[in-house]
Amino acid sequence: MAMEKHFIQEGVIRSEIESFLKNDLSRTGFSSVNIQKTPTATRIILYIEKPPLVIGKKGKRINRLTTILTEKYGLDNPTIDVQRVERPTLDPNIVARRIAVALERGINRRRIAYKALRAIMLSGARGAEIVLSGKIVGKGGRSRVEKYSEGYMKKAGDSLRLVDMGSTQATLKAGVIGVTVKIVQPGTVFPDQISVLEKKPAEKAAAAIEKPAEKIDQKKKSKKKKEDTSEKKEKKAKAAIQEPAAVTKPETAPVETSAPET
Repeated sequence: MAMEKHFIQEGVIRSEIESFLKNDLSRTGFSSVNIQKTPTATRIILYIEKPPLVIGKKGKRINRLTTILTEKYGLDNPTIDVQRVERPTLDPNIVARRIAVALERGINRRRIAYKALRAIMLSGARGAEIVLSGKIVGKGGRSRVEKYSEGYMKKAGDSLRLVDMGSTQATLKAGVIGVTVKIVQPGTVFPDQISVLEKKPAEKAAAAIEKPAEKIDQKKKSKKKKEDTSEKKEKKAKAAIQEPAAVTKPETAPVETSAPET
């Protein structure tokens, strides 16, 4: 039971650290955090869109983060490693945070959603989906859910492991709006995907060579048939000229002659 409590406590501390970093580094384009414990130190890898904002001037901000993680969360010798997100438009957490910030500024939700979808698909994603839930209409309206999707997206099954998902919240005067973004990364191959194999270039070339040869043989055969038929017709015509039909004479009845009487 003690071991179970230990693992549960570690999971709670990890979730608290992640929520703290997410709120503190929201303006730097925070994507995710990876905590790795080693015998000598605790390595914390931050995936950020703008690393210079995390480091700060002469490393002041990153030093402040290390002291907070040591004193507040009790991490042993934490070392922070900041890595840049190369393609932020394909990161669901960054896209969701951008949409939330735009909603808080009062920009039209449909315009934001379609613009984000266009940016995701232009980056080469196979599919994307944006879900907005809450009091979207405004003050006095009921809460509802709106979905904006484009491309290929999996909804259920074991294939959901291949779909990246990120979520955040936008705080407005009317209420809180939840923002969920799902992205199918470029080059993702699902287990149920069927691919049709094409012929190899050598096979295509051989088939292209064989086809004209077959056509030539067919043409030769057709020419021979035509020549044979023409020769037969000529022979028949010559035979008809050389052997004319026999002229039949009309048959005459024999004339009886009688001797004169004396």
